[in-house]
Amino acid sequence: MKGLSLLIAALMLVTVATPVFAQSETVPVVDPAPVEEVSSFMDHPIVKLLASFFANLFTPPAVEGEVEPTLEPLPVVVPEEAVAALHEEQDLGFGEITKLLQITVEAQAACTLEGVNCGVILDSLVAEYKAGAGMGELFKKYDKPEYTGVGQVRKAAEPKVKSNNGNGKGKK
Repeated sequence: MKGLSLLIAALMLVTVATPVFAQSETVPVVDPAPVEEVSSFMDHPIVKLLASFFANLFTPPAVEGEVEPTLEPLPVVVPEEAVAALHEEQDLGFGEITKLLQITVEAQAACTLEGVNCGVILDSLVAEYKAGAGMGELFKKYDKPEYTGVGQVRKAAEPKVKSNNGNGKGKK
């Protein structure tokens, strides 16, 4: 009898305590805001050089006349982010990026002046290259670009300044 009465008392205690626990207030779970990963190459000197040299490729073209207000504005492309993405996401080397960017620049110039290669954009060139077209094939198709390496871009972007400090050979 004692065991049965203890069992009944325990059941009554559980039934009384259960609704109390069920009514307790729970703290809502707040998901952390998504954090955008910043490329580790954003401060890389070659990324900065290529981004500044080819910055005009990443600025949207100016639209003449009146723009309809229903159109969404074009997304702002940061040149450093675009070059870093080509290096990291597309797994392209800086030499390959330089060649593809220069082909794009020269194709846009040819489109403006001669009306040829107007469909050439950086994304299509990258896709064509990733699909297996070699640089030689791209050079034949779109002409070999003036700048084919990072060193050439560096020389063009930062011209050497001659100094007359009197330390030249043969001078005393």
